[in-house]
Amino acid sequence: MWSRITRSPDVTVYLAESGGQPVGTACLSILPTITYDCRPTAFIEAVVVRYDHRRRGVARLMLGSALDDARRESCFKVQLLTHKRHATDGAHDLYRSLGFEAEAEGFRLYLRDAPLSPADPT
Repeated sequence: MWSRITRSPDVTVYLAESGGQPVGTACLSILPTITYDCRPTAFIEAVVVRYDHRRRGVARLMLGSALDDARRESCFKVQLLTHKRHATDGAHDLYRSLGFEAEAEGFRLYLRDAPLSPADPT
């Protein structure tokens, strides 16, 4: 998977390190669109910081870099999905402080246990 990610010009993985050790990651994907005057949409996912490095600005730095890159790509909007359980651990406060607004209802479908296609029940 890492090889596939590194070959994609529209995916950037941010890695935060401390003392040469990884302490955080975030992923930015840029999706070309035919809406919004053909300006792309950016998606931020997999924002993770090790517990012992939280509340030290690690996520803020990674997200700042991702937002700078999205602006550089002339993205119309940036979407960041987060789980409801993070409403009380400070993550949602961080996202709001960076200008994100909770404005949409999201849906997920995990495919790990689903058939490959509706016609293929295996």
